[in-house]
Amino acid sequence: MDKKYLQSVIPFAASVNFKVDNASGTLFGSYKGFNVMLFPLFNLRSFQLSVAVKRQGVSPSLPEMQQIAAMSKKFLGACAVNGYRVDFNVKPSGLSIKSTVNNNLLHALEAVAVNLSKLGYENCCQVCGQTENVGTYFAYNCTARLCDSCHQTYVERNDAVRQEKSKKTENIVGGIIGALLGSLIGAAAIIIFSQLGYIAAISGVIMGVCALKGYELLGGKLSKAGIIISSLIMVIMVFLSNQLDWAIILHNEYPSYGIFDAFKMMNYLLFNDGIELSAYLPQLFLLYIFTFVGAAPTVSAALRKQNMPDILYRMDESAPSQSNTGESVLNGNSINN
Repeated sequence: MDKKYLQSVIPFAASVNFKVDNASGTLFGSYKGFNVMLFPLFNLRSFQLSVAVKRQGVSPSLPEMQQIAAMSKKFLGACAVNGYRVDFNVKPSGLSIKSTVNNNLLHALEAVAVNLSKLGYENCCQVCGQTENVGTYFAYNCTARLCDSCHQTYVERNDAVRQEKSKKTENIVGGIIGALLGSLIGAAAIIIFSQLGYIAAISGVIMGVCALKGYELLGGKLSKAGIIISSLIMVIMVFLSNQLDWAIILHNEYPSYGIFDAFKMMNYLLFNDGIELSAYLPQLFLLYIFTFVGAAPTVSAALRKQNMPDILYRMDESAPSQSNTGESVLNGNSINN
């Protein structure tokens, strides 16, 4: 996990007597009687706050949890309920995780714990609702509150999936085709928004997301090589879409030029000092920035998934955990505060 991130969250973890799992960046511990997991979201500006609770044997209702979020909407965003597990999004504050930690995190913790207590909820396993022998795990790229029995079932159920994924090979040719098709969607968005009179951030975001997702969809997975290939395609397609956009403007001004002729003319003018760069470059520069903004979360998630493979370990134990399939799993090194 990023050192800057850890430096931002460790003081807060110490203040509420939480632990920090070095590998995943998860903050976890008991707050006002509730076992809470705080998992950093991919943008490293916010958290997913998760609990596993029940009331009189019944799993929590979504409307009730949404009401908790609504009562603290300054600090809590959307929420989801899956069985006994409830996930709240902690709203980001400012442009850094440190700002979110300092301004929003304690308020979010307080709102969730106090309201769950008022409503009569208690801790349990997120799968079966059992209250005994429940631990905090990092399970296949997400946090989990599992009892011993569900932990074993979880391992057995996911073992076949992990083996299947390990056999999956990357289809680079298919990935390139997917990235090209995705980038065409992004190019269309850039041109359409521009013709409407906007240099819209969303068009660059569409380019970044669609190219990478296209590679992953047809290539089977998004590897580091796939990220590099997709990025090169995005760089080229952003440039070409910007050129086509200018060609359409030229065609509208001079209808005698067809679109194809106007496109060739734009390329000639650009590479032969026929265009005032101070008028041309700002739009292109903004498009590249917006594309980067759109691509960054997808790239970050892909790299994070590669660096944190499909593993299962118990975070609230100091000793390494072993899966019952005989496969060693990473120890959840924690910083005890």
